[in-house]
Amino acid sequence: MGFKPVKVRPYGEAKAVVAHLFEEAGGVPAVMELLDLSRTRVYALADPDSTNEISYARVAKLTEASGATAAAKDLAFLAGGIFMPLEAAEDDNWLTLAGDASRKHARNIAALMDSLSETERSPGKIDKQEAREILEVLDQQLAVLARQRAKLARIAAGEEDGGA
Repeated sequence: MGFKPVKVRPYGEAKAVVAHLFEEAGGVPAVMELLDLSRTRVYALADPDSTNEISYARVAKLTEASGATAAAKDLAFLAGGIFMPLEAAEDDNWLTLAGDASRKHARNIAALMDSLSETERSPGKIDKQEAREILEVLDQQLAVLARQRAKLARIAAGEEDGGA
């Protein structure tokens, strides 16, 4: 059961990251159990209209227990980098990865071109909301590139052969 909040949380904002973390951690029931919190308290932590904040210790506990990456991705961005979970590439087929990378790249270019078209909200430039939407697509592309890099690193180290 995922965490599907009703209120809009703009991509990249703190409450959106918390909501995504909760979803990755298994949804409200799992978060309630892991953090020993009530349903009301869990929802308040991800509510953009609430002043309740989640502690770093709780974020770390959810991340460690579930393998969720939402907080790590956000912190890496805030530190001027990107988070690349290299171990996620264990079963990736090279041809599948190449196809995924091509499709994600095409979606990224299309999103950029669409945002600059005369029919968009801010013709000729990218506004704040468009940037958030494009970042979401770009993050998906970067995840595939990270899996490709991990596979190439394993091949270069002799840990697996270079076949499909």
